[in-house]
Amino acid sequence: MQIKEIEILSGMDRGNIRFYEGEGLITPQRMDNGYRDYSEEDLQILLRIKLLRSLHISLEEIKALKDGNRDLLETLSNQIMSLEQEKQGASYAQDVCRAMQEDGVAFVNLDAKKYLDGINRTMKETGSSYFAVKGDELPQVFNPWRRFLARMLDLFLYDMIWSVFVALVFNVTLANRSSFGRLFDSFITLIMMLLLEPLWLNFWRTTPGKAILGLRIEASDGYSLSYGEGLERTWGVIGAGMGYNIPIFNLFRLWKSYRLCSENETQPWDEAIAYSLKDNRWYRWLFYAGMHAAVIAVLATIISFQQLPPNRGHLTVAEFAENHNYYVKYLDINFGNDYLNEEGKWSRKTSYDTQYIDIGMGFGEKPEYHFTIEDGYVTGISFSVEIKDNAAWITSYDSYMLLASLAYAGAQNEVGLFTNIPKQIAETIGGNTFKDFDYKVGDTTIACDFQYTGYINTASYFLLPDEKAEETYFSLNFSIYK
Repeated sequence: MQIKEIEILSGMDRGNIRFYEGEGLITPQRMDNGYRDYSEEDLQILLRIKLLRSLHISLEEIKALKDGNRDLLETLSNQIMSLEQEKQGASYAQDVCRAMQEDGVAFVNLDAKKYLDGINRTMKETGSSYFAVKGDELPQVFNPWRRFLARMLDLFLYDMIWSVFVALVFNVTLANRSSFGRLFDSFITLIMMLLLEPLWLNFWRTTPGKAILGLRIEASDGYSLSYGEGLERTWGVIGAGMGYNIPIFNLFRLWKSYRLCSENETQPWDEAIAYSLKDNRWYRWLFYAGMHAAVIAVLATIISFQQLPPNRGHLTVAEFAENHNYYVKYLDINFGNDYLNEEGKWSRKTSYDTQYIDIGMGFGEKPEYHFTIEDGYVTGISFSVEIKDNAAWITSYDSYMLLASLAYAGAQNEVGLFTNIPKQIAETIGGNTFKDFDYKVGDTTIACDFQYTGYINTASYFLLPDEKAEETYFSLNFSIYK
């Protein structure tokens, strides 16, 4: 039967039926068209729930009865005793009201203690909870880890949004982000939190992290917080709760917030709001882990995308040069004002702000790339270095070989978004400094041949001239070809 029919037969509103379904008390089947198909058993369970809730039996007890963890007769006996206590309490409450009427008291001269003493004695004698004041306080969630992890997920999302923005708009290399850059990013995420969280609270009374973990925030009157109220609360969280992300002070404020929450004390920014927990179902943590995985996947995709050059496939010399210059920036290699122009030749930018001075501490001139061209496209790249009778030490040419390899071989179709080939190229070149190597990327070969005498290999990025050698000689032949 469909929802309209079971509403009529059970005498329940659709909202009640959906609620009990959400609590797992009924499990209707899904039809091909997406509608729910309620069974006769679902109807009988709803009727039983309606009866027992009418008798003020709690939902937790009904769940235990349905699961077979409690006995109905025992539950009814306990409920009879509870109702008897409530009846006695209600009867005594009537007596107190009559006594106050007979005394002719007004609010301004009401001796509350006189009557409260009698109420307290009755509560002790009967065990009744009738006089207990309930529901007069704003709900608060005193679960520090749930609240903290919800906030961390929100910050993680803001950080992802900012990282994608700076990566795609400003071409900032995420993989090589400096410590200062990451600190700057953390303050940007706080600004995003300050501006966006009040919007979440105003429209949906929650944030993405809080929604996944079942947390909800409302004003004391049950309505959504206004943007101004949300802004005030979020600023309190950032300052008193997170210490503005200032190192060390941040840890101190987090610890203070944890202590308050653990001691069931309301956080200062929550004193005028209602903070509630919808439920504590296990699958919320599964969603939480899934959201973290999704954010990490997005960041990993952006980082992998940044490893790829701007030009792919068949390359002209100008496109190769553009790829080469891209990797100079990506790998943070300092060539000063030098760059590769559209003809694949080294050129120098004119800068009136910063001038770089080359300090001659060793021999390591920039090599000139030579290109093999077929039908306008590059099919081979090479450079050679030959040094005779040099008294200075020789620096490695690994950076030039790596840049050329990534700019050309890294642009081939075999190199996909999540490929490990760029890393393998870097490891091959870096692991064979001043050594011969031969590496293939699809149908592209990267090869280098070294010859040198009169030098001492320091197993680093330098060759030192041997003082005992009568002459020195060094040659390098590097090529990329199909």
